[in-house]
Amino acid sequence: MAAHSALIGKAGEMMVAAELMRRGVEVAQPHSDVGVDLLAYRLEPGSTVPSRIVPVQVKSASNVAFNFHKSWLTKSTNLVLVWRLETSHEFYIFDSMVRIEEALGATFSASKSWAENGVYAVTNPGAAVLERMNPHRDRWDRIIEQL
Repeated sequence: MAAHSALIGKAGEMMVAAELMRRGVEVAQPHSDVGVDLLAYRLEPGSTVPSRIVPVQVKSASNVAFNFHKSWLTKSTNLVLVWRLETSHEFYIFDSMVRIEEALGATFSASKSWAENGVYAVTNPGAAVLERMNPHRDRWDRIIEQL
């Protein structure tokens, strides 16, 4: 039985938190859903207050779904897409709108859907889309270098 979409979303958040923690990053989860799913930070030795907090938005899918919304980046410039969550999960990390538009490619980023409505989604991306996504796979350094 397939997992409910809310469970897919929460599982993705937990997987992203685990990946960050594996890399020595502390993670907090806001109790309300206001467009930021995780807060990443590091504590200096002897300190209990982080000097920098990096907000992270997470979007998860049980399959491969090429889906971006400009509104996701209004509160956080960091977006992690989790694909194939229920099988061999993959992480794609974006730290700016420029990187998202690189992944979209010139045709998609110039489309009316993206330019005017701020949304672009493809449920069955082809080889060219997957190739444009590849440079963003497992780029945890994009979040960690902000700390």
